[in-house]
Amino acid sequence: MPLTQLNFLPGIDTENTETGAEGRWSNCDKVRFRKGLPQKIGGWEKFSQDYYVGVARVIHQWLDNTGIRYEGLGTDRKVYVYRSGDNADITPIRQSNTLTSVFNTTANSQTITVNHASHGAAVGDFITITNCAPTSIGGIANSSIDAQYEVLSITNADAYTISSNDSASSNVTTTGNCDIEYQLSIGPDKQTFGFGWGTGTWNLGTWSTPRSSSNVTLDMRQWSMNNWGEDLIFTARDGSTYLWNTSDGLSANPASVIANAPTASTLSVVSTETRHLILMGTETTIGDASTQDKMFIRFSDQENFNSFVANATNSAGSQRIAGGSEIRCAKPAKGTILIWTDTTMHSMSFIGAPFIFGFRQLGNDCGSVGLNAAIVIDDVAYWMSDGQFFRYAGAVQEIPCSVLNYVFNDINKTQYGQVYAGQTSNFSEVIWYYCSSNSDQIDRYVIYNYLENTWYFGNLARSTYQDNGVELNPLGTEFFEDSVANTYTQINGLTKGRSLIYRHESGVDADGQVLSSFIQSGDGDIADGETFSFINKVIPDFQNMTGNAIITLKVRDYPNDTKTSGEAITVNNTTRFFNTRIRGRQSSVRIENNAIGDSWRFGTLRVNIRPDGKR
Repeated sequence: MPLTQLNFLPGIDTENTETGAEGRWSNCDKVRFRKGLPQKIGGWEKFSQDYYVGVARVIHQWLDNTGIRYEGLGTDRKVYVYRSGDNADITPIRQSNTLTSVFNTTANSQTITVNHASHGAAVGDFITITNCAPTSIGGIANSSIDAQYEVLSITNADAYTISSNDSASSNVTTTGNCDIEYQLSIGPDKQTFGFGWGTGTWNLGTWSTPRSSSNVTLDMRQWSMNNWGEDLIFTARDGSTYLWNTSDGLSANPASVIANAPTASTLSVVSTETRHLILMGTETTIGDASTQDKMFIRFSDQENFNSFVANATNSAGSQRIAGGSEIRCAKPAKGTILIWTDTTMHSMSFIGAPFIFGFRQLGNDCGSVGLNAAIVIDDVAYWMSDGQFFRYAGAVQEIPCSVLNYVFNDINKTQYGQVYAGQTSNFSEVIWYYCSSNSDQIDRYVIYNYLENTWYFGNLARSTYQDNGVELNPLGTEFFEDSVANTYTQINGLTKGRSLIYRHESGVDADGQVLSSFIQSGDGDIADGETFSFINKVIPDFQNMTGNAIITLKVRDYPNDTKTSGEAITVNNTTRFFNTRIRGRQSSVRIENNAIGDSWRFGTLRVNIRPDGKR
């Protein structure tokens, strides 16, 4: 019999059954399509050897005026800056105090009680103790006490505990003096529900006990980061806005609050064209967090991010938009700011005095699922909405998606807020990282190739991702919940949970480990399954192959039967053909790799396949 060439359309199709996806690919992991052909994705390696406390929720890159590269990183617990191999903790300081009669110790224990009236700290917050005196506290040298700590427990409103690296030799009470700095309080590491006062029906349950269910969502700690020239401006979700000045250097230089800005905003955006700082979901009365309105927008005076009160001589102002219940996302585009609420999309464009900015609603039923669920590429916006993907290029359009049901049947909707959109421009890809249905941290992704109009997906834990530009490779972050590795700065009593930054599209392995990948086709048959097929010879076609790939043919007689796998054949760039003996009514092919150094790009298969009877 003459050889038969098996060709497959690009992209993954999960909207059909495996039988209905004949001539298509039906499943994959860590595979992309380029020029219509599937290939293993690029590998990654550590960008920085240091760990960062908490779950990274934003990564931002920029250049200063001398061309030095910076990376800003915000987690649920801290804010960092990386510059040319050096790190700095720039988490804002919420409070600084000089205290007397501070410490309690217990003999043979590392636990220290810190006495501070109305300290306002919570478990997991960070403090820094300096200038401890006298020379010893309960037998612990003051030089050992001078350090950064994580708060371990709250005794009461006037005391809390920390853990020293050294054990005390004696009991002491309210002894010693010091200076203490309190960093900005930590936030939730994921979307959670509130079970306290006001979350249930009146008179439900016992007084002072948590409710058993809730419809009140507590937003996780997120950040929006922007540049004001070479400096960094960032906003804590539902919190204040801060400035970090590059000219002050990395050492002992925390970010400072922008004093005259609102104290509670969902997000911030800088209009680089008009030089306005824009705060969204912010206060109607500046300085009063209780007046936060999730649909209210304030913008600063031009060239002055510290002036938000409108008057006759400046261009500050405000606007409340309609349509939806909260602003969720905003991204700069050419000549405008694109804004997404939970249900609508709007534009904010500079029009000059007296109104300064004009607002226009662009679409309904097309809101964003979260703060980072949208991205703008070449003035085209792409975003994830609830149950659908959209793009905007002058008009709001649904993006046809061949993996739609797979994604939204798999996604954890209570963690929509974690969705993070990124871009890999070298391959024309928009990528959304999300939490699968059984996970409360990001563990999966879906990719839309906007040049080739194809979709594919896989498993990968990246809480943030940013394309190359400032850096030569894309950067992504992974959270290790069980990590106990300390950070570049020693923190006493530090509990579990760290993030790493990876340089992507570097090599073919996963930071020195195997980067496994696979792709599997839908089922094919002869004459619509009228007869069985017999395959006895396969000629593979690969390009850019290093190491090995494994080809497995699978067959079954009917769509609901369990597939029978033929022999898994290992091939390399010298394999001309291989023989097999496999028979079934329907057949599919699986390409995969499972070793260090493996990489491949698959073209087609030519097989010797012939009809083999009806029974």
